[in-house]
Amino acid sequence: MKLRLIDPESLIPDAHTAAEAAVRGVEVLIIEHLRKKSDGTKPNRYGLPKTNYYADAAKNVEASVVGATVRVEIDHPGLAMHYEGGTVYPKKKALAIPIDASVAGIWPSEANAYANEDEYALIWPKNSSHGFIKDIEQNRLLWLLIPKATIKADKSVLPTDEETLNTAEEAVWEAFS
Repeated sequence: MKLRLIDPESLIPDAHTAAEAAVRGVEVLIIEHLRKKSDGTKPNRYGLPKTNYYADAAKNVEASVVGATVRVEIDHPGLAMHYEGGTVYPKKKALAIPIDASVAGIWPSEANAYANEDEYALIWPKNSSHGFIKDIEQNRLLWLLIPKATIKADKSVLPTDEETLNTAEEAVWEAFS
């Protein structure tokens, strides 16, 4: 009878190989989480069409292994602000928030709302911190103009740390079982 002995260390995956397995699972988890968060079929809470913001963010998820560490980057404007919270300030005088579905996803400058005084009116009530851009012909307010916007932190933007860790562990187990 011959016994073939195996060195126990050869059965243990190295940290880099385990991290490569984990990175694939974590990347899929985050992409799916962002896609579920973006339901572009229903209007948002204000009745305006959704912009598919989170679905676009899902397209920008890049996960990689640096040494034995899993690194995930999501290059999408404002995502960190939604996750951490904070205040957004305008580049010019005010932030323009669409309040009419006809201008959802359109900047006032794209509609030439600042220059075309025949079609649009800039309304800024005296002693008020906000204003409006109005369509004169249809007598409708199109954009709300505000000096800043404070966004509350929303940790549900990304999966929880527990979900991420569990997914990474499962991916490593699956890869080496």
